[in-house]
Amino acid sequence: MKQTLLDLKDLDVGYSQPLIKNINLTVQSGEVIAITGPSGVGKTTLLRTISGLVRPLKGAVELRVEKRGGLGYIPQKLGLIRHASVEHNIALGSISSSEKMQMFSRIRSAAVLGFILSLFLSFFQYPFGGALFFLCGPGILITSVLSQRLLHQQKQTIVWNAMKAVRLSDKQHEPVRRLSGGQQRRVATARTLAQSPSLIVADEFLSELDDANVTIVIEAMLNIIESGSSLIMVEHNLVRAKQLAHRIWTVENGTITEEVIEDE
Repeated sequence: MKQTLLDLKDLDVGYSQPLIKNINLTVQSGEVIAITGPSGVGKTTLLRTISGLVRPLKGAVELRVEKRGGLGYIPQKLGLIRHASVEHNIALGSISSSEKMQMFSRIRSAAVLGFILSLFLSFFQYPFGGALFFLCGPGILITSVLSQRLLHQQKQTIVWNAMKAVRLSDKQHEPVRRLSGGQQRRVATARTLAQSPSLIVADEFLSELDDANVTIVIEAMLNIIESGSSLIMVEHNLVRAKQLAHRIWTVENGTITEEVIEDE
């Protein structure tokens, strides 16, 4: 069953003056939306407004995704840590990516808090404080260590799968600065895939990629979309936009027109 992930209501986007006015559009789960139009008409500003990086001039952006990790953003300038490895950059996306990781993180935090509390009660000689520390302390400490190990293993699995999805496993320890522009775009894509977001907004994420790498990245994206995630992407290649998207938003003269792409 499809769900509404994004609702744009009477939205004006821009800075001191609106670039696009009166946007009333929605995005459902499992959809691909392509945004097209000439340079400088506000496509990037719209993505940044949806992502919460720019405040709307008017109207509302209603996101119905998880507060933590539910929105993935691939900026045009990528935002990679150039001196760090491919693996490290992708791992930044996995921090809040899965329910299992969040569960292990909560268990670890609770265990550490419990250990500190038992130590506190023992130190200040509260009734039964010493007994609580010696009876429960080791168990709490073991739980903390195990949950930390499970958290690390889960994170490694997520990062490795994202790296494989964009065919960068052989570049795992390579500093990002040594990669080509196209490879860096694949790293940024993998970082977002590791996040497992419900909604991805991507600003020309297929630029600087040759045909073979475009195929790799699109395949990786379509796999996450099949699981119910949605993609909003700025795409200048109209032929490619029509091949990939369910709907096209064309920005022109300060307004957006929508075209539904029918399945052939």
